[in-house]
Amino acid sequence: MRISALLILVALSLFASGCPKDVPPAVSLTPEQKAEQEREATAAAALDHAMQLMHDGQFLDPETALDYLDQALDLDPTLTTARYQRAGILITKERYDEALADLDYIVEHRPDYMQAHYTRGFLMLQRNDFREAAREYTKVIKADSTMAEAYVRRGLSYLNLDRADEAVDDFTNALALDPANLDANYNRGMAYMRIREFELALKDLSQAFILDSDNSRIIMARARAAMELKLFTRAAADLQRAIAMEPSRNALYALLAEALKGTDDMDGAIEALRKASALAQASGDEGMAETYRRQLEEYLDQTYP
Repeated sequence: MRISALLILVALSLFASGCPKDVPPAVSLTPEQKAEQEREATAAAALDHAMQLMHDGQFLDPETALDYLDQALDLDPTLTTARYQRAGILITKERYDEALADLDYIVEHRPDYMQAHYTRGFLMLQRNDFREAAREYTKVIKADSTMAEAYVRRGLSYLNLDRADEAVDDFTNALALDPANLDANYNRGMAYMRIREFELALKDLSQAFILDSDNSRIIMARARAAMELKLFTRAAADLQRAIAMEPSRNALYALLAEALKGTDDMDGAIEALRKASALAQASGDEGMAETYRRQLEEYLDQTYP
């Protein structure tokens, strides 16, 4: 009886581990299947070589990385990561049509690949296709509502579509996520300017100035907001600061003339307009030079009737 029990235990052990006769026969691949496996393995290796050249989100040698990515996609066009990385390199080279072709392929075959939608939105902004850009960033925001930059870029799209109220909402959402976001502060200020909320615009543009006090674009925008609020002395100070950074920009002198006129400094305004006209003339912008000359004549007539 003991021997029978032992035999049963041995049999069960063999059954559990699988007897030789239970092992399925090896599947033999056709030559085509073997070739396909080899192509996929070679493509994966090329992609791996490319990714080894990446450090801190950037390729150390973009040209070599691009060669590897081209090889990978020639062998296996379905490699999503390779397509996305190639699109990124092509964008840095301003080969936007080729980059867009890669991104279009990805969003068609992998609609859940949000990085591709985000980058495609960037290209749509580059092309001034603001409706399509807004659609792409809406997809990104629905997938991840914590991306401040997605709100900023959709807000820019809305602002260019004259949907300033919606732009304000998006920039506000971005600032709730990242209060120090320079683009959100600046562009919400510009959106407030669009809807003539000048006090709010001045507040946002002043915050943007705190974040980047050497940006003449921000200083110029803040001066415009101050002028709308009849804060001419403040606007003039901002414009003089901007002129110190960009002394050859004729538009700054023209704005300074308006600000100085608001402070009743007509001599200063006249001198600023003369400078604006001379700079426009020197740069070959005859149209603006003539505009400034006509404005100068008006100022002269008002000052010395």
